[in-house]
Amino acid sequence: MSISNSSLNYTDLNSVSQLKSGAKANSPENIRKVAEQFESLFVNMMVKSMRNANAVFAEGNPLNTPQTRHYQDMYDNQLSIHLAESKGLGLTDTLMRQLSPQGSTPVATSAASQAEAVSGVDQSALLARRRLAISSNYSAWAQKHAQQQGGNLQTTDSGSVADNWQPLRALQAAARTAAAGTTAQTLGAETTGRTRFANADEFVETMLPMAEKAAARLGVDPHYLVAQAALETGWGKSVIKESDGSSSYNLFGIKSHGGWQGDSANVMTTEYRNGVQGKERASFRSYDSWEQSFEDYVSFLETNGRYQQALSSTANPDSFFRELQQAGYATDPQYANKVSQIARKLISETDTRLANNTAAADSAGRA
Repeated sequence: MSISNSSLNYTDLNSVSQLKSGAKANSPENIRKVAEQFESLFVNMMVKSMRNANAVFAEGNPLNTPQTRHYQDMYDNQLSIHLAESKGLGLTDTLMRQLSPQGSTPVATSAASQAEAVSGVDQSALLARRRLAISSNYSAWAQKHAQQQGGNLQTTDSGSVADNWQPLRALQAAARTAAAGTTAQTLGAETTGRTRFANADEFVETMLPMAEKAAARLGVDPHYLVAQAALETGWGKSVIKESDGSSSYNLFGIKSHGGWQGDSANVMTTEYRNGVQGKERASFRSYDSWEQSFEDYVSFLETNGRYQQALSSTANPDSFFRELQQAGYATDPQYANKVSQIARKLISETDTRLANNTAAADSAGRA
C-alpha cells in the first residue's frame, strides 16, 4: 500500500507505517514521501528556532499564553509539511538521489530536477566548487583579520588556522562575513542616514554594513552587534532621544560616565538591582550618526579594563557577551541570552539567503 498524492497532515501518525508496508514500499513515490517527511522535520526545527529567537519580545504580551503557543505549534507543524511537499529547501530532491536504488530514476517534481534525472548529471564537481569558494572566502577573511590585529596567521603543526574555530562554524562565519561585506558595498550611504525603520529588515539593512566594520576591529560576527543594537533599541523604534526630540543615535545604551566629553541625553531607563526591575533616570551618550555609535562602542570596550576578559573571548560571540554581562555591561540577568537568541535568528536568515542565492546561481548556470 502506498500513500496517496494528497497532502499529509502532521496528525496522521499512520503515514510512516504505511510507507514501510505493501508491494510499493520501495517505489519512487514512497521514497519521495520519506524524503519529504525528513525535510519537513528539518524545516520544523528551523521554524521553532526562529520562534524561540523571537520569544524575548513576547514578554508581557497578553496574547502570549500557553494556549496560543499550543495552536502556534500545530500551525508550524503543518506549515513545515506543506513547505516540504511544495518546493521546500531542495533537500527532498537531494535525498531522492541518495535513497533511490542504483540504476533507478527518482521521481523529480521541479524542471531542474527532471533535467538532472534524465541527463544523469554528476553533482560532485558542483559541490567541490562550492566548498572551494567557501574556503577561499574564509582564507581571505582570516588573512585580513590577522593583518588588522597586527600579526600573521598562527598555525598549528598541521598548518590549519589556530583560532578557536570549529571547521564548519569557521566556513559558515566566513560566508556570512563575505555576504556582510557585499551588503555594505551594495547598500552604500543611502541607508545609513535612516532614523526611522518600518520593520526589522530595514534596521538590519541599515546597521549591518557599519556592524561589519566594527566587528572586524573586535573579531566577532557582525550579526551579534546588530542583535545587541536591536535589543537595546527595539529594532530602532526606541532609540534614546535628546531633550529637543532629536535622535541620540545611541545603539548600545552607553552612559555618559567615563570622562565622556560629548553631548548627552537624560532619560528614564529600566535597570535591574539585585534581580529586581525598576526605573531610573540616567544620562546616555549622544552621537551625530549611527556609525559614530559603532565606533565609540568599540573604543569604549577597548579602553575599559574590565572588558578585557570579554575581548579575549571574541572567537566565540556567545562567550563574548556572557563575559560582557559578567563584567557589568548590562544589569539585565538575561542580557547575553537575549542577544544570542536574536543573533542566531539573524544568522539563520542570512544562511538561508546564501543558500537560496547559491541555488539560484546554480540554476541560472545550468540554464
